Amino acid sequence: MPRKKQRFGKLHQTLKETNYSATSGAAGEYLNYLKGTNKLTVDRKPDAKFLKIFNVGVTPFGEEPNTGSGAITAIQASITVQGDNIKSLFSAATDAAFGIERDFTKMLIDASFYAAECVITVVPTASLTQAKTQKQSKITKRNYKSYAGVRSGSVPYGRTTTVPDAQTEGGTATTPTLATVSEEDVRKSLMDVLKKGTVGGQYTVLGLHFIPEEFVEVRSFDRAKPTGSNLATGVPAS
Repeated sequence: MPRKKQRFGKLHQTLKETNYSATSGAAGEYLNYLKGTNKLTVDRKPDAKFLKIFNVGVTPFGEEPNTGSGAITAIQASITVQGDNIKSLFSAATDAAFGIERDFTKMLIDASFYAAECVITVVPTASLTQAKTQKQSKITKRNYKSYAGVRSGSVPYGRTTTVPDAQTEGGTATTPTLATVSEEDVRKSLMDVLKKGTVGGQYTVLGLHFIPEEFVEVRSFDRAKPTGSNLATGVPAS
């Protein structure tokens, strides 16, 4: 299950400072959203097939990996079909680059584990040659401009030896091993692989956002990747 993401952090802070009494501006509109006055509707919600969640494995950064022969280090994490499909648009964004394991016999379950995530936002390359469309946030009522067809997908990542080099505690570059590679090492490596403007087929990277790894309250896992008619391919149209 994907983690619950904290959105609108600055507006939360503003409301807290005003004792949740804001009546105007973005903070006031956001408070109306929390009260249920401002209703959120999603105009471009992907087909349910793209939103299906399945499990892959990654080796956590927050635990010392067992490097013994035959040791299982990967722990189950979650990804959507859409996130996996967006990742597959880019040839350099391999499973190895993210430290992703897909063999269920090679991963453990820790219900308190939330993997680090790389949120990849893409846009149809053709949209980049067109003028942005002006829209209004249904939550804050702020006006903004956006390209047509923008999509995002979250991809978990963990320890991997494919980064160019790893940094020891003293800051010395060294050949990466599961024991020495850090979350920052992998994050920087993924930023190099998926730079803004990187083209993957008909889509271009518009932005990246990274969510750090967490260990939280216990939850359950029991998901397999959708197959057959339940497996969507590609990226949904806007």
